[in-house]
Amino acid sequence: MKILVTGGNGFIGRHIVKELEEHGYAVKIFCRSCKGKNAINGDIRNEKSILKATKGMDVVFHNAALAMDWGKKRDFYETNVKGTENVVKACIENGIDKLIYMSSAGIYGFPNSMEPITEESAKKPLNAYQKSKWLGEKVIEKYGKKHGIKASIIRPPLVLGAGSRAAQILLSSIENGTFSYIGNGESYITVTHPKDVANCLRLAMEKDEEGNAFNVASFSCRIKDMVEEIAGSMNIEEPKKHVPYYMAYVAAIFSEMLGILLGREPKITRFRVKSMGTNRIISYEKAKKMLGYKPSYDLKKTVQDMVAWYRQ
Repeated sequence: MKILVTGGNGFIGRHIVKELEEHGYAVKIFCRSCKGKNAINGDIRNEKSILKATKGMDVVFHNAALAMDWGKKRDFYETNVKGTENVVKACIENGIDKLIYMSSAGIYGFPNSMEPITEESAKKPLNAYQKSKWLGEKVIEKYGKKHGIKASIIRPPLVLGAGSRAAQILLSSIENGTFSYIGNGESYITVTHPKDVANCLRLAMEKDEEGNAFNVASFSCRIKDMVEEIAGSMNIEEPKKHVPYYMAYVAAIFSEMLGILLGREPKITRFRVKSMGTNRIISYEKAKKMLGYKPSYDLKKTVQDMVAWYRQ
């Protein structure tokens, strides 16, 4: 079986490629700048390049995306919506009926509830990135059903592990003493390790015959538990600062606006405030029952992985 992985040289993409190769699949990666005999250079925003790359493939893992928690709507639309449309059309043109799409649990928004979020929960994306991933799903639904493409959709929440930009931001803020809890630190967060994401993606390819959407997660914990585990693993003092939720949220709005105007990353975003200051528990029961998915990473193992990488 020949598989193409778009964005195969990225943070999660590398784990997907490794997972597939370890299970005996022939894999090629498609990315804007990559090297190697199994690499194909191109851009999903370019119809001709993705059409050429998908020729002769049996399955496409569509992982390439503009993944940031701030930015211009136009940029997210061109890559995550229009780019996804190009991928789907390329699959149709080349007779590929199996597509695995990397979406995001961000499409559910942040309901601030202890009620587990399932695949059927309300869709309330917060920012341009999350909205673009939801629109990407709609594109797949629009073209896929009409042309018989069985598209499995995987929705991970916050992905943390070695090499993660989010991990670098979190660990560096704890280490240099700038980390502040949003509220009391008692809110719950759901985290996924990239290896668990890759495992779930492969299982969806192998076992999902109809084309379903699946949440994927490794564990859920209190923000305080995660931060304390990181501080303990790094052998540094645990953070003590707290900022009221409403103050942090207002500051994030202005920080994002300033970031767009100046063309630089904001110091704080609404996504980060909601991630750290509201309750959100993602259920992966559907993947467990239908795919046999079982996470390999818990809080302790994930923190050890992040800290070991960060120390290097």
